[in-house]
Amino acid sequence: MIKSVLITGIVAIGCASTAFAQTTSPFADKPANSYSNYNDINGKSGVILWGSLKPNDFGSRNVPLDQTNVRKLRQVPAPGIHPRIYFGPDDLPDIRKNLKETKCGQEAWKNILCWTEMMKGKYNDKAPYAQPDVQKGDFGGLHGKVPLFRMGVPRVKGEEYNHSSLALEYYNKLADGSATSFPAFYWNVFSLEAFRCLIDDDKEAAKKLAKAVVTALKIDVAKRDSLRVAKNITKPIEQPVGAFQLAFTYDFIFNWLTPEQKQTMHDELALTTWSHDNYGTFNTAEGSRSNWATFSYWLFEVLAIEGEPGFNDLKVKGMYRGWRNLMNYGWYKSGATYEGEAKNQLGMDGIITFAKRLKMYGFEDISGHPYLQAYANQFLPHSIIPTQDGFVKYDLLGGSRAKGGGFTICDLLGLKYMFPDDKKIDWVYRTAMREDYSNVPDRPDGYYNGLLFFAIFATDFDADNSNPAKLGFGNTFFCGERALMMTRSSWETKDALMLNMHTRQANGGHPSADRNAIMLAGAGRVWSPVQGGHSFDNFKQSVVVIDKQPQTEYGPATIVDFKDEPFFTFAVGDAKYTWDWNWKEQERKKGYYTAQDVRDNKVELPKGWELETHSTNYFSYTKLPYAYLDRPRSESPHWILPDGAVRPVIKQVNYPVKKAFRTAGIIRSAKPYALVVDDIAKDETAHHYDWILTLEHDIQIVSVNKLNNKEMDILLTGNDPEQLAGFGKDTMQGIMEKGAKIPEKLPMLLVRVLNADNAGQPVIEEWRSNTPKSVNSPVRKLVIHADAVSPAYKVLLYPYRNGDELPKTSWDKSHTKLTVKWANGETQIIGFAENESGRTVLDISSKK
Repeated sequence: MIKSVLITGIVAIGCASTAFAQTTSPFADKPANSYSNYNDINGKSGVILWGSLKPNDFGSRNVPLDQTNVRKLRQVPAPGIHPRIYFGPDDLPDIRKNLKETKCGQEAWKNILCWTEMMKGKYNDKAPYAQPDVQKGDFGGLHGKVPLFRMGVPRVKGEEYNHSSLALEYYNKLADGSATSFPAFYWNVFSLEAFRCLIDDDKEAAKKLAKAVVTALKIDVAKRDSLRVAKNITKPIEQPVGAFQLAFTYDFIFNWLTPEQKQTMHDELALTTWSHDNYGTFNTAEGSRSNWATFSYWLFEVLAIEGEPGFNDLKVKGMYRGWRNLMNYGWYKSGATYEGEAKNQLGMDGIITFAKRLKMYGFEDISGHPYLQAYANQFLPHSIIPTQDGFVKYDLLGGSRAKGGGFTICDLLGLKYMFPDDKKIDWVYRTAMREDYSNVPDRPDGYYNGLLFFAIFATDFDADNSNPAKLGFGNTFFCGERALMMTRSSWETKDALMLNMHTRQANGGHPSADRNAIMLAGAGRVWSPVQGGHSFDNFKQSVVVIDKQPQTEYGPATIVDFKDEPFFTFAVGDAKYTWDWNWKEQERKKGYYTAQDVRDNKVELPKGWELETHSTNYFSYTKLPYAYLDRPRSESPHWILPDGAVRPVIKQVNYPVKKAFRTAGIIRSAKPYALVVDDIAKDETAHHYDWILTLEHDIQIVSVNKLNNKEMDILLTGNDPEQLAGFGKDTMQGIMEKGAKIPEKLPMLLVRVLNADNAGQPVIEEWRSNTPKSVNSPVRKLVIHADAVSPAYKVLLYPYRNGDELPKTSWDKSHTKLTVKWANGETQIIGFAENESGRTVLDISSKK
């Protein structure tokens, strides 16, 4: 048995149905090893006691939950009964049935068998569970559905992957206790094998697994303890060996464990899960905006010993508080998020886990949160690109992900599971899964075990729910708090035009300098993607850059107008503030600032910096009646430190400009097109401007027809092999070099520069980092240079298929009215008038 020193005074917690709702926890007087810990004014670590938790503190924004259409879940059994983390014994018949009868469950089960059979040295790449062959001999001969090379089992010379005698040797030595090492990835597969044993009622395999897990646990605990001694580490351990995979393994095979095995696994979990909170436990409710709140691994680990000695119920209550406050303050009423689309996102795996414990803790089901529901049936559908094979994401983990990529896949299954009758959610889930369910997770590692989650909650989409045009989405999503517009020409065709403009009034932890950036798709592909990764600089975004100077990453821009009509949709963003000012958040070196410190001028300001006096509502297009949104940003609640801490926003002069407006939107003519108008000027003298359109990496210029120093046509097309399929073996580059005709119906993009004062020759540039092993991805972009006082960029963007007609455009003599004509007689008249603030106001009419 592993020796573990448990906290004194811990006793088993009662087994009533409301066991943890009102009880006094034995951990109340214990210090939390918290995300919110801080150094006090004397430089000593501040102490946060678990008993100081306010589990029902959801801040000043009262958001009632609506459970009308939410699935009612069977509650977990009394403490001490296993399995219990995700489900109880009474759920097993349904899980077994869904694994056999749903396509989702069948694919998940096949993926599980690939991993478990490989670990046990029994993998057969010809077996039904290994089909179809996705790997196709990569990584030295691997065949099958899943990336088994990640197991870390070296191939024996002369052996194929399906005859891995070394994997069998590792597993047998773990089971007989003779192993001294093993591949670390085995922890991810232990939980899958434990689940398989439970589903198949495989007692003998479960007993062998238990022996293997205990040996692995002893090996890794010895390594950990040796390291702690060598480095004199005395603080409590934050994570168990094997992390949440140990928790699931313990939970699934609990009833087959010997008393000694139970004690060994239990002691490791009790030792390592009581001390550290999850994000959102102790900080100010209104500051709970980080997606760290949905790191569900913290929850699974502690729930494995729910009700057993060493279990900290306050940790679970704190996590629920953090999750719910993230919904209140990290999500907007529209369904858009504060901190981009990243990490665990909603954390539906955790929300479902809480929903199984409503009676036990007195929780409400977070699935009933109206902002979560708006995210599910408004934001998510509108983020799907017209080709319906990917999503648009923003910030660090962002991008315009085609081929099924994009959002946290467990969120989409979780939403489908909790809202089984919602056709909008069903269609989004279908898009993410693909028609053949090939997007069922094929790996068990990461922040969460997605494969395990899919096996347990396996659900099929409605095969008849395939037409989004029937679901009433509307053509436009708009969030006036975040300042994000996503609009499209229609839902009728995968060739539809889509234009996003992200003015970005509010920022999470990983924003880019992308105020007023656009994203463009149409004619069956993405042309200008959202730049994710570490592409924070403005010259990597679809914006206008002045004198190659940086726009601040953290400062807000503002939507000043928005019009959504059946024939057109436009938004107007003002990015002047992000040119005028740099922003950052000021930390206190010891302790933390309070709002009173700010009011008493006690904030230490670097030279040249001052407090930001404007509020969130000041910058917001949609102003809300909550007091915290009217407070100066210098009194913003700290995102992570304890309740009452603030993180003052301070500012310094950046690169002040006269104006920086962008008007962008689409016109839904029979042949839809986009229009982008930039009213930008540094001052009253000439400066250098770069109008940037980021591009997918295969896009290239076909031709440039420059009419004068203000107007030109730029034709773009792609070199994507899938786009060129059926057009012969040649690449687009080869076709153009030979002077051959561009294939009919190949996707094309017309960039018609209607005005750009003193514009130069357009070029495609590719930025690459000079830093070895840089995390910065290359950025390809079309750049239209201009040297002018104000270039007055007016650009028409028209995705089409080669062979389709191009619009005919003409200006009137005053250059304030544009006529757009089509072969069918349809004509648009677009008036351009400058208002008192210096921005262009559009007047759009159409006739046939």
